[in-house]
Amino acid sequence: MFSSSGFEVQIAHSVEEIDPEVWDCLAANRPFASYRWYRFGEKVLADSQPIYIILFQQKEPVARATFWLTRQEPLPISSELARRLVGAVLRRWPVLFCRSPWRTETTGLILPDSPCHDEALTTITQVAWEQARQHQASFLVFDYLEYSDVEGVPWPEPLVPTTLSGPGTRLTITWPDFENYLKHLSKSARKDYRRHRNRAADLNVRVSRHPTATLLGEAMVLIRNVEKRHQAAPDPWARLALENAGMVDATWLTAEIGERLVGCGLLIGDGKTRILKLMGLDYDARYAYFQLIYEAIRCAIEDGVQVLRGGSGSYEIKQRLGFELEHNNYITFAASNRALRWAGRQLSAMI
Repeated sequence: MFSSSGFEVQIAHSVEEIDPEVWDCLAANRPFASYRWYRFGEKVLADSQPIYIILFQQKEPVARATFWLTRQEPLPISSELARRLVGAVLRRWPVLFCRSPWRTETTGLILPDSPCHDEALTTITQVAWEQARQHQASFLVFDYLEYSDVEGVPWPEPLVPTTLSGPGTRLTITWPDFENYLKHLSKSARKDYRRHRNRAADLNVRVSRHPTATLLGEAMVLIRNVEKRHQAAPDPWARLALENAGMVDATWLTAEIGERLVGCGLLIGDGKTRILKLMGLDYDARYAYFQLIYEAIRCAIEDGVQVLRGGSGSYEIKQRLGFELEHNNYITFAASNRALRWAGRQLSAMI
């Protein structure tokens, strides 16, 4: 613990170094911010070093930023050459990301309201930049920021704000059951639901829920199928996430035809928020995708979830199902030298 700009600063490298009450006091009702979620995150991101910065005033926690020093990042860029170049840079010079652990598309930055908001931000960025330099990081990145986190906010130098494509999506759940959810959809969307359900029944597609992930070997093949179809980089932590999903609120969804696994997805979350991750599909089995999406929505409603996040992509389909765009595609970043700063700008234009 040390003092800086009127704050007492604690740096930790595991959530277990911090009092759970202190941690969850700052997390409040924010999604993917709880002590429990970070214990899960540390298990999954076992190859990334966590660096947590917590600010106190008069012994009370007032701000927090959670960073991950990582040497691999599945960036959403289609160019295989660009991915290889980025991978080579990261293996030599890691990136220090401020985010919630494991691909939840959520910032790891928690700041107080005025009057000490700007001072807390400045202190956190200064301490984080020092940590980035100590670990010879190529970049310091605050990603998954909201518009309000960037516009009019005095981010100190050398951080540069920019915007990425591909915002996330969210479904705000207000219905008591799945039937009432269907009633709110457009007439054409309800017709699609009935058509998808009937065609899936004709193919004997059976969707099931499980408390833990099953058939991991077969599931990983289907997950890689989806990544290849969308020219996405493989998620290096996918299997660890499946193996440790029981540490948090999670439901494993499978679609099968007879004994054959043809689809899967992990509905996972924290508090009243869920996100559907690790979708896997056998593209020879039509309609399994839609049955998994409908089941995820049904499951979220039955579990009393308030927000179901759908990630980026497939925007037209998700809009028909009631999902709305999030505004979490803002980032600020700093590079360790001018050449990397230029490369960072070029890369952000590709994402």
